[in-house]
Amino acid sequence: MKDHIATAAAPGKVVLFGEHAVVYGRPAVAAALGRGLGATAESSDSGPVLRIPSWGRGGLTVRPHGDRREFDAVARGFAAALTAVDLPADAPVALTLDGELPLGVGLGSSAAFGVAIVRALAAWKGQPLDDAGVLAAADQVEHVFHGTPSGLDHTVVTHGGCLRYQRGATARITPILLADPLPVVVAWTPREGTTREAVARLRARVQAHPALYDRLFDAIGEVAEAGVEALVGGDLDLLGALLDLNHGYLNACGVSSPANEQMVALARRAGAVGAKLTGAGCGGAIVALTREHPERVVRALTEAGFDAFATTVGER
Repeated sequence: MKDHIATAAAPGKVVLFGEHAVVYGRPAVAAALGRGLGATAESSDSGPVLRIPSWGRGGLTVRPHGDRREFDAVARGFAAALTAVDLPADAPVALTLDGELPLGVGLGSSAAFGVAIVRALAAWKGQPLDDAGVLAAADQVEHVFHGTPSGLDHTVVTHGGCLRYQRGATARITPILLADPLPVVVAWTPREGTTREAVARLRARVQAHPALYDRLFDAIGEVAEAGVEALVGGDLDLLGALLDLNHGYLNACGVSSPANEQMVALARRAGAVGAKLTGAGCGGAIVALTREHPERVVRALTEAGFDAFATTVGER
């Protein structure tokens, strides 16, 4: 392994339909994002160490059991990745993670983190993993960040493309073949808490009113199934209407925020076919489907003070 260098990459993701409801057994639809993270692993006498130049103020350097409280989850995720690929806690490896994926806004940064570093570490070790191995290892990393993840994020980040996902004793994963990648605009704002906290707050409401939320989750599941048909048929008008409908249900679930609502409204007024929050909500990201002139949607959002970019989703 002396002087050995290995590289790997993983995309971010957007949930098109079904976030939150997927935790309760309903189907969800997610797609790989046209931005992601790349990882480089190389032998180092000072390892194990992980450097992320684009995160934190002035970059981030962590060790598997570091004491930087702000980034404790990153250090623990790094430790989980080492364990998942059977590397010792003192492995002589230095990892560098880079890319254009914003941290902690619902675009799959933790899943991309896990998948990219697991792939790079395994390749550096000389034992590359197949997709099943990557999924199993990345799942250990996701548990560090989210407690009880649905499995959706690291599944789509590992496989790429677009897929239908339904949680169960054995997850049901169905690839969705798109004629062309979907043109979208993604925008985001700082989130109010973590995914784990958003899921826990919704769980408390579900426990207080189970029958009500059961019907809401059923409705979200029906939208997701209709979304699969719209994706396969390439019906952008129907797809946009379903994105809007799913957003309304998520708002009813209490996981939207004033910032999410403002971003969605701005995107629609600027010409988006449909728009919704994506991910855990409570701030974070939205995804807007654009048929043409995505720059108008980006401009409307950035002029209002939000970060935004145009890209595609669903590429394999």
